[in-house]
Amino acid sequence: MKNNEEIVNIGFFKKVWYSITKFEKYPEMATEGFGRALKYLIILSAFVTLCMTIGSTISMRNVVIQLSDYIQNNIPEFTYEDGNIQMDITEPIIIEEVAYDGIDRIIINPLLQEKEEKTLFQEQNDKNGITIYFFKNQIIIRAVTDEIETNVSPYTYQDFIKSYTGEDIKTFNKTQLLEFMRSSGMNSFYINYSVSAFLSFLIVEILVMAINALEIAVFGWLTTVITRIKIRFVAIYNMAIYALTLSTILNMIYIIINIFTTFTISYFQVAYITISYVYLATVIFLLKDDLIKRLQEVEKIKKEQEKVRQEIKNQEEKKEPSVEPRDSSDKKEEKKEKNEEDDGKETNGSEA
Repeated sequence: MKNNEEIVNIGFFKKVWYSITKFEKYPEMATEGFGRALKYLIILSAFVTLCMTIGSTISMRNVVIQLSDYIQNNIPEFTYEDGNIQMDITEPIIIEEVAYDGIDRIIINPLLQEKEEKTLFQEQNDKNGITIYFFKNQIIIRAVTDEIETNVSPYTYQDFIKSYTGEDIKTFNKTQLLEFMRSSGMNSFYINYSVSAFLSFLIVEILVMAINALEIAVFGWLTTVITRIKIRFVAIYNMAIYALTLSTILNMIYIIINIFTTFTISYFQVAYITISYVYLATVIFLLKDDLIKRLQEVEKIKKEQEKVRQEIKNQEEKKEPSVEPRDSSDKKEEKKEKNEEDDGKETNGSEA
């Protein structure tokens, strides 16, 4: 009962410590069940997602600053009023180099307003990746993969401005936009962006970690087959989740480094899986050694029990009394005495 209470009361951070430093604790944590292991995976994913969100938000802020500089130096004067953009240009402006990884191109073409014209223009300018189109009365985010349209998200300027600023701005010009992009007024935009990015990253990260744990668990199951040790697959999967801990922490450090530098590690995913499998394999081999020791102890106990039984048997045989066989003369004497007794009884009977 005491051991069960200790297992139930293992906190998240203690599990992190056990997962990295104490292989012998893996079976105990695995016995808590799949539900607790999944909860651990979700919390671990949340920490990774937090690092990713911080990095993505910082990158977006840099994009906004760079975009404001680009607008100041390369975009002519414009005005926004009643949901429409007015700009004095004769041909579209195409920005190919965007600092943010989530956007590949930005195309500004306020000359087009009709749906058919905008659709035709998009088809003519399709490229792999994500392109944001700024038309006269609409913003369209278009994702293309292998020249095939995969997703189109249209927004009116009113909806876009209100969703990211929280304000219903009716009019502004180039100067006012630049001032706003460089002011604290953008904080609401960054907060909304961070929340949406966190939720989307979290779902993806949970799925990725669950699949990685499944891959490691399959390798672990093959290891149990080779070592001839029987462990339920769900227990192996639970331990695989805990085995991801060190790799996940290294991944968070890697993400933080990439926020401020362009440092990259080739085949990081391979190392990520390998480290986790080494942890799981170590636990399995420890379980194998522990099983062998237990079997040896059981065999030793059996031998001791057999020895004790043999000693008890020997002692019982020594305590049994010895019976000496009677010779024929003793038997004749007993028979003679019996006959004399019988004759005496008959004589007494006749006298009576």
